Amino acid sequence: MGTRAVVARPTPQGFTGRIFLNDGAPYTAMSVLRGFVLNVQEGDVEAAARVLIDEHPGGWIDVPDPDCRGRCLCHDAPPVNGAASTEPTTEQTASEAEYVYVLHPERLAVLVPGDDGWEEIRSTPWSD
Repeated sequence: MGTRAVVARPTPQGFTGRIFLNDGAPYTAMSVLRGFVLNVQEGDVEAAARVLIDEHPGGWIDVPDPDCRGRCLCHDAPPVNGAASTEPTTEQTASEAEYVYVLHPERLAVLVPGDDGWEEIRSTPWSD
């Protein structure tokens, strides 16, 4: 199994999102998520969040990229070890994730578990 991660949108309390099971390490996930937002959704971060979080409540095996539509746990694959849940993943329930990718309107933030909750380790703007 790949690196478990969460793709999320920011909330006043932290974040809410969906799990993805493969390619969750930053060197892959950041590129795939940027490609999805910038190329597939033409820079519309909220449209990307709707697809990744709202329209696929089971989460993802592979996040869509410009070359494929991805594989979601709610439409394309049976649940893997109970991974498909329609409950959103939040900062309190993301204990199995190694990384969280938060789709802010102006940037993509990478979070990791820290001593006092989730800590941002990297951030990249959507536009250069």
